[in-house]
Amino acid sequence: MRAAVPGALLVLIMAQPNLATGMMPYYRHAWALAPLLITVIFAAYLIALTPTLSLLGTPSSSASWWWRIGVGSGFGVAADCAMALAHSPWLACAARICAGLSVGLVTGSLAGLILQRRGEGGRTAMASATVFGSALGTFAAAALAQYLPAPGVTVYLVHAVVLGSVALLLLSDRAVRPAVAQRATPSAPISHEPAPVGYLVGIAAWVSAGLVVALLPSYGAALLGTADLVLLALPVTLYLVAAWVAQRALAVNALPAEPVAAQLIILVGIAIAAAVAWLPSLPLLLAGGLIAGCGQGIAYRSGLRIVSAATAPDQHARVAARFAAVAYLCAAVATVGFGVVATVLSMRAAVPAAIVVLAVIATATTLVRRRATARAADSLFAARTSTIA
Repeated sequence: MRAAVPGALLVLIMAQPNLATGMMPYYRHAWALAPLLITVIFAAYLIALTPTLSLLGTPSSSASWWWRIGVGSGFGVAADCAMALAHSPWLACAARICAGLSVGLVTGSLAGLILQRRGEGGRTAMASATVFGSALGTFAAAALAQYLPAPGVTVYLVHAVVLGSVALLLLSDRAVRPAVAQRATPSAPISHEPAPVGYLVGIAAWVSAGLVVALLPSYGAALLGTADLVLLALPVTLYLVAAWVAQRALAVNALPAEPVAAQLIILVGIAIAAAVAWLPSLPLLLAGGLIAGCGQGIAYRSGLRIVSAATAPDQHARVAARFAAVAYLCAAVATVGFGVVATVLSMRAAVPAAIVVLAVIATATTLVRRRATARAADSLFAARTSTIA
């Protein structure tokens, strides 16, 4: 039981910022939101998350986990209460800032606690909880909002009560006990890609996530002519689940030039979603979300491995936080940019704009890899020449 509670809290923490995703078509209609405001609401979460994750999200010792978990859970409950009271996008932005502070404070500490209580098996549990919470928050909020009264209130009150209860349960048991012994597993091959490639592929992963999570439900509502929140949440849910499945089902470096291949998969998925503007079809939108999600999962895994490859184990948490902060910040800027395009031009134009941005990032990744390969070849040739001489 005590081993499962940190994972359960992580699921609830990750679900909170995704509750609004499933309900965004509802808010768009109720508050008469322009696409730009939708993306501003989404970006407020990332803008708060990025500095919090970078500055406070990597505690130096287990003793400092607990205040982060307590304060972060409090911000999560505050985000729920603010959204339940929200009657305008500006209070929603405040709620999203609270959600960013919550996730930024809690994630690193809960990751350490999960590993402490579950051993190496906690790595899988941690990743599963993160993506499951995101998918659950998106789909469950849409379902509750669709079928329960007071959709903008009930969902958040239920989540606040459950989140607060689980947080109190966790904080009441701080005893340190040895983790269950885990069998050793073979380590993944070390990446020799240059660090900029890792950051570029991580940025591509989260730029696509920003587009899908912030705009795809409203994009589907506009093009498919439906207000069913459950149907509109399906592409995002499928995207998140596919991201988790792909990075576990596909072995590391199973794809040739994995960082570039992952970005190409994302591009194919987003291009399929763009085709919905001319061929309105829910299955087509779902296929786009599924394929883009597969690419996102592989891209994020690949980027994180690359940037942490040459890092000492005790620095992995800090490197991972920096990597996530860069990716989230770029995603926030790009998402607001897509919102500007959708507002000034049309929702149909925002997805092709994302394709252009992602194609530029993929091209930059290819060029950086080629230059690194050329430098490595020149160094090897110089070393051989000096040896012969």
